[in-house]
Parts: sequence; C-alpha cells; structure tokens
Amino acid sequence: MLDVAQCRILHALHGDQVDSYVLSESSLFISDYRLIIKTCGSTRLLAALPKILQLAEEYAGLREVSAVYYSRKNFSRPDLQPLLHRSFDREVDYLDDHFEEGAAYCMGSLKLDRWYLYHLNRAPAAKTPDHTLEILMSDMPDDVLEVFTQKMCADGRECTEKAGIVGMCPPGTLIHEELFSPCGYSMNGLIPNSDQYVTIHVTPEKAFSYASFETNQDEMCLYKQTRKVLDGFRPAKLLMTVFANDHSRGARDSQQALWDSELPGYRRTNCQFLKLENDETLVYAHFVRRRDPPSSGSEDEGERSD
Repeated sequence: MLDVAQCRILHALHGDQVDSYVLSESSLFISDYRLIIKTCGSTRLLAALPKILQLAEEYAGLREVSAVYYSRKNFSRPDLQPLLHRSFDREVDYLDDHFEEGAAYCMGSLKLDRWYLYHLNRAPAAKTPDHTLEILMSDMPDDVLEVFTQKMCADGRECTEKAGIVGMCPPGTLIHEELFSPCGYSMNGLIPNSDQYVTIHVTPEKAFSYASFETNQDEMCLYKQTRKVLDGFRPAKLLMTVFANDHSRGARDSQQALWDSELPGYRRTNCQFLKLENDETLVYAHFVRRRDPPSSGSEDEGERSD
C-alpha cells in the first residue's frame, strides 16, 4: 500500500486500540475499523486507495466502506504534484469512481488559503463522542524553525523536548518521532487505553515553512490545546477545522468559541459552518497574526498574503 503511495515506514508504536506508524512522508494510524493516512510532498496518496480497499477485505473481512474523509489545504505549487493531485476537481472525480454519493466542499476564500474536503458517511449516527481538531500553520519565526533542524537537535526526541511538544499533548501520551536530515520533523502520539491520537509534522525551510497538528483526543480542552500549539509554533497564518458529532460536547464548545471570537493575538479573516451527514458538523476558520501598532513616525509596511 505504501509503495503505491510512495512512502515507507520508519518506525511503529503499538497501542491497545491503535497501531501508529511514522512514515517517510508523514503518518499512518490503523485500528480495527479505521485507517488514517497522512502524506506530504509529491506522494500519490489517492493512488493507494484500491490497495487499501483490497487489504481491508483480504486481511480484516471488511467489504463495505461506511465513511470517507479526504481533505487537504490548497497547494502553493500544484504543478509539482502528480497529475491526479493538481486539482481538487480531478481528485473528486477519482473518489467518485470508488464511492457513490460523496460530497465535495471548498472552505475559505478562493483568493487566499483554503481547505478542501471530500466527505461520505453511510454509517448510522454515532452514539459516542467523535471529533477531530486540525491546525495548519505557516510562516513561523526563525527561532521556532531552527529547533526542527539537525543544526539544533541531534534527534527527534531532543526536538520534542526543545519544542515543548509534550505540553501540547494530554498527560501520559506515548510519543514516537523522527528528525529528518537535514531538517524536518514528524511525531505520532497515542493516548493509552483509547483510540485517540496526536500527530505533528513540521517543514522548517524558511521560504515555505509549514506545520500541521491533528488530534481526536478528549483528555484535555481542545481550545486550551489550540492555545498551547499556537504558543509553541507562533505562526503568522493558520487555518483550523473542528469536526464534531452531537455527542462530542467539548468539540461543540470549541466550535462555538471558534465561531464567536478570535484567538488572542490573531485576526480572523473568515469563518464557516458546515452541516454534514449523520449529525456531524464542521467549523472552519482562517487567522493571521495581528501586527503590533506602528510606533510614532514609523511606516506601516502591510501584511503579505499568498
């Protein structure tokens, strides 16, 4: 499966309910009825879909897909991607070839950063809490980026300590991580006795710095966790999404906070609400860091937007 996607396993961590794999191009999580794979760069993620379906049936006897979530931010250089991934329309057509009745969405301004989602949920409405928080960050300061390089740290564990990653996760999270050569960082974390995870990926090159954070944990307040992540990475721009079902009260509260107010130190450029199937909801928001007021007599240079 990963050969098709053009990535490989670096190391693994096996929990009670989830197996976690740090990949050469991001992360993979597998539980009894769910597979989560994140890739980056110019990998061929969707090309692995037929193999995923084949392996699910062959090894686990799973013949029907109950839910699909495929999402990504817009690419800064789509021309460098494999043909299938150069436009979201192509990706939607490909997914429609494998699944019936899927829905496709674009969240955010078409002139700025935006986020795409392909969604299908045939399962009965969940009776237990389920949610996902994702934070996609860019344009981080030099002192943050330097931590995720071999000039600053000897290995992934040192990166985790110096960057304060442990404080962004619930207490007791089991972490395994990788520091790439000459730079770049990936981390997976498992919350014991649960199917909950945390994953962080950092591309620290200054010209196109990027970091992602994703979790489905419910051990700590999602809003407080978001503040810890932003305090650690200090991005100039970020977009957030919060999925939640009706039973996830903490995530619904975070959705409401995201809808009602701005994050301290940031200006919200847009915010959108989406009602999905089976009592699922999504709130999307995009933020830019507030500039300090110019001192007397200084010139306001303005903010760059890509």
